[in-house]
Amino acid sequence: MSVIGFLGGSYLLLVLGGLSMLLPFLIMLSSSVSNDWDYERYSPVPRYLYDRQERYMKFLAEKYLSVNRKFPRDFRLFSAAYRPEPQWSSFRGMREDPAPQWSSFRGMREDPAIAEEPAFMFGVEAARAEQVERIGLDYEEWLATLDPLMTLPMFARFTRADYQVFMRNKYEEAYLSASGELREDLSPRELEKHALAAMADSWQEARFTSFFLVEMFSEAAYPYHLREWLPPLDEQRFRDYLEFVEGLPPERKIPITAQHLWVRYLENSAGELEAFKAATGLTIACYAEVALPVAKPDNGKLRELWTTFVHEKWPLWMVRAPEAARPDYIDFLRERTGGLARLNRLVEADYASWDDVPFTGTAPTSALERNLWREFLGGQSPERLLRWQVSAESSYREFLEGRYGTVAGVNAACGWHAGGLDEIGVPIAEVDYGQFLDHETSFVRQCLTFNFRQVFGFMTVQGRALLNTFILVLLSIAATLTVNPLAAYALSRFRLRRTHQILLFLLATMAFPAEVSMIPNFLLLRELGFLNTFAALVLPGLASGFSIFLLKGFFDSLPGELFESATLDGAGELTIFSRIVLPLTKPIMAYMALLSFMAAYGGFMWAFLVCQDKHMWTLMVWLYQYQQTAAEFPYMVMAAFVLGSIPTLLVFMFCQNIILRGIIIPTMK
Repeated sequence: MSVIGFLGGSYLLLVLGGLSMLLPFLIMLSSSVSNDWDYERYSPVPRYLYDRQERYMKFLAEKYLSVNRKFPRDFRLFSAAYRPEPQWSSFRGMREDPAPQWSSFRGMREDPAIAEEPAFMFGVEAARAEQVERIGLDYEEWLATLDPLMTLPMFARFTRADYQVFMRNKYEEAYLSASGELREDLSPRELEKHALAAMADSWQEARFTSFFLVEMFSEAAYPYHLREWLPPLDEQRFRDYLEFVEGLPPERKIPITAQHLWVRYLENSAGELEAFKAATGLTIACYAEVALPVAKPDNGKLRELWTTFVHEKWPLWMVRAPEAARPDYIDFLRERTGGLARLNRLVEADYASWDDVPFTGTAPTSALERNLWREFLGGQSPERLLRWQVSAESSYREFLEGRYGTVAGVNAACGWHAGGLDEIGVPIAEVDYGQFLDHETSFVRQCLTFNFRQVFGFMTVQGRALLNTFILVLLSIAATLTVNPLAAYALSRFRLRRTHQILLFLLATMAFPAEVSMIPNFLLLRELGFLNTFAALVLPGLASGFSIFLLKGFFDSLPGELFESATLDGAGELTIFSRIVLPLTKPIMAYMALLSFMAAYGGFMWAFLVCQDKHMWTLMVWLYQYQQTAAEFPYMVMAAFVLGSIPTLLVFMFCQNIILRGIIIPTMK
């Protein structure tokens, strides 16, 4: 029994040891299919695969992810619609809350009738589910009519990839149309090169090396919350961006609501929350709970903030002057420019009369006309500007009124309890919930594959990463299986006088780390003119002291009668080496080939040092480059690691027997 217990305990320890090696890999694999919500959970199995609440939160975190992490949305876009707990200032804060009160997370609109219901209303009654579906259909129909200027792209990572595809297709077609060439007459890389050049000429920017590097407009270039900013409609890049946003499906964009701008203003200007609550007498948990008043409020502090917001902070691009304001605008231009002739010179136009000057009620296209429009609006009274202000909420209310007639009809259709149309805001939380239910399966599928598809796409379009790596691996294995056996055979067969000293010299090379020889090797290769060539990658590892020593020991163990009989039969040394000796060393040769594969495939520092030309970079160098590009998305970097490890993993899985034979046979000998 003691022997059985000892063996059982030994096997148990081996199993636990194997699991301890498997666990880090599973965590890395799980992290590679995560996002901002669940990246730091370090779970061997992604929770969103079996927990629906986790799946919904992951959906929201992905949807409200910033387009550009250098200019984040700071959770404000989300909090304006969801009113999260005050201790939650980010999705990370929500995730790390040790005792999250999901029941207080109002994800289904701040309606008194359903305010206590949790965000995850997967078991709601059929009537409520039907109302949510109706709300979603109305929202989609309304959003299709909304000016794309008043919408923001969501699902930043997914949408960014779609944006790159959109721009590639647009400018490929533009080039083919302008040049008259046929798509089938050009290779994909040639067509991409021409399309990039066409896009650079159109955007008047430096040329991109790949569509993969094309970024969408971010809040830095689209500061929609600033009063003085006006959309640069004279820029082709911005017009392309608007064209793309207009074509996005409803679940990929969100309206810029006045409530969002109001909450953003309060957080920046109202001071500490406790002081604000004391001054206004409001009982709130966060600024997001303060609804934007439709009219001037009676509350003194709130009235002061509201007046400043609508009169001094409201973005001018969200002002639509009616046609009745045209005479005032023409009078302003006449006074400001001093005459029609000077206006024509300033704006590079050819208006025959003042009646020909266009008036759309919005910002003009050219930069100079935008400045004049900004001045015109700045000279209007606050009360007049207030009447000209437009918002997503007002547009949505007009849509509902046109469809249902009265607030009672709206309440009956949507299940709300609004006292008037002015109380209705854009139901973003309810729409998010409905969109999640509609796209739940496809969202999970996209989460499991998107990171890997993006990394693989990056590798296939950058230089010749895959081809270079393939060639390097083949050359390295071929050199290893040629030079080392020949050297070992010569030392073993011909008994040179200094064989012992040669072996000591070869083994001495193992005493120094590879970094020690990098500088002299680099200088030598530079003098020979081998930099940025495969020779620079292969030559320093052409011979291995350990492999030669290992093979010589095996050759020495072969019986002398084997060589004598071959010689008597008339075989030459080359025949003996290739027909008799090499077949006996297959396990060792396979083991050496695997070592050579791992060194060539996984080598980064040497490949980066001797090949400064990007066209000669290998897969590992491009993986390092990708780490720098996607550093703000660590889960994308983790996906790159997983994808980069697959070839090595496959080699070990399919070559386990060869590896074991290569290790055991030399030991036995």
